[in-house]
Amino acid sequence: MSKVYFVTARAKGNKSLIDKLGDLMDAVGLDFIPRDGLVAVKLHMGESGTTAYLRPIYARKAVEKIIAEGGKPFLTDTTTLYRGLRGNAVDYLNLSVANGFGPASVGAPVIIADGLTSADVAETRVDLKHFQTVKFASAVRQADALVVLSHFKGHLASGFGGAIKNVAMGLGSRSQKQRMHGDVKPKLRKGNLCIACGQCAEICPADAIRIEQVAQFDHDKCIGCAECITTCPVGAIQILWNESTDRLQEKMAETMAGIVGEKKGHVAYFNFLLDITPDCDCFPWSDTAMAPDIGILGSKDPIAIDQASVDLLNQGPGIPDSALSGGLEPGQDKLRALYPAVDWTRQLAYGQEIGLGSRKYELVELGPEG
Repeated sequence: MSKVYFVTARAKGNKSLIDKLGDLMDAVGLDFIPRDGLVAVKLHMGESGTTAYLRPIYARKAVEKIIAEGGKPFLTDTTTLYRGLRGNAVDYLNLSVANGFGPASVGAPVIIADGLTSADVAETRVDLKHFQTVKFASAVRQADALVVLSHFKGHLASGFGGAIKNVAMGLGSRSQKQRMHGDVKPKLRKGNLCIACGQCAEICPADAIRIEQVAQFDHDKCIGCAECITTCPVGAIQILWNESTDRLQEKMAETMAGIVGEKKGHVAYFNFLLDITPDCDCFPWSDTAMAPDIGILGSKDPIAIDQASVDLLNQGPGIPDSALSGGLEPGQDKLRALYPAVDWTRQLAYGQEIGLGSRKYELVELGPEG
């Protein structure tokens, strides 16, 4: 049974959540960081227009703790499949500074881990059900340790985004992202909702959409990034699953296994259950939170920390007038209420099957004294 440490978002004892993050990192332990070792701090630094991504002040505290341990941290993420300000390293570096992640504010440089255009890629063998090998950002292989800071939230294709998604989608190469998304295709909902505005065609990175009377999709060109689905202003597009959502989640778990398999004993995970939005931070907006702030979790087991995050979310109430149409009562499954077609448990169950970690955990809450 794995230990998952927890600090509440409540200011019990009048202690700052920033200081409590420091206590949490001490409890989890950073002694795996070698003296003068290079430490990749994986986080999502937000899109242009989004407001609920992890706040830079938390990244700064993580940097301070890593430096105190003798490490040399750098903040990192990878370029995206879709068009936008994270599609190449130059634009993403400028965006990271605009969103508050410059070296002056967080105390460490930002390095886009897969290079200028996702050409800096390493490959490792996994020999699992979906993938024989996994391709991921080369800077992660070169780093001596990995600290994963994840903003926990909902996700239309995987139910939720936590440590698993942050590592798999966030550190996989562009080609690996496409391989994970390969079963996701768009289709129009019934009811003639499409207004032929063209926003989906404009954002499509594969030129797989043309506008006639309504949007038309070329599934042979489609790379499965799902950006058209989230961009549609009238909700006219939904996912056409070639297979169940389980496949995407299993592919995420396999990708993560390849990445962290090279860092055994040198990885720690921290999930931030703050500003718990219904959607991914990749969108150029942030919806209101669907649940109150809960706190921060820390563990060396990615399956346990994601399981504990979902459990804490579901144990509490949802927020009325949010994206939740149900599941508002404590004990109800908010992620199923949000995305009824997605069985979010698959990434956890399969991750456990392939040895990523355990769904059984002991939750250890740290008090105001740390």
